[in-house]
Amino acid sequence: MKINGHSVEYRVYAEDPSRNFLPSIGFLTKYKEPEIHEHVRIDTGVQEGSEISMYYDPMISKLITWAPDRAQAMDLLDKCFDQYVVQGVAHNIGFGKSIIHNESFAAGDYTTAFIPDFYPEGYTGDILNCDQKRIVALAGH
Repeated sequence: MKINGHSVEYRVYAEDPSRNFLPSIGFLTKYKEPEIHEHVRIDTGVQEGSEISMYYDPMISKLITWAPDRAQAMDLLDKCFDQYVVQGVAHNIGFGKSIIHNESFAAGDYTTAFIPDFYPEGYTGDILNCDQKRIVALAGH
């Protein structure tokens, strides 16, 4: 069987990566998924207004992208991350963006010790560069 392209999956969870991935419970006060097209698939069982309960797995969705190669599949995943809107609960989308922008991860050079290796003090968010700070300032204005 011939391999045809590359696929990447990311599980969007109602959890707080900055608090050691503690589940976040509450209602999805705002929820919008990325645009679906032939190379993007989203599996979910929630919608805006759904409750993320402490009694069930806090997964919001599985986001799967496909492209001819790994770099393009990850670029598409990154674009999808930017299109998500999740409000009402903490979520791990920012952590996902941090992972796919990690040079070792992008190169496929990582192990199951990825989180302790690259986030030894835990995840506290990524530092914004000057362009990103300008965008935030403009959006706030």
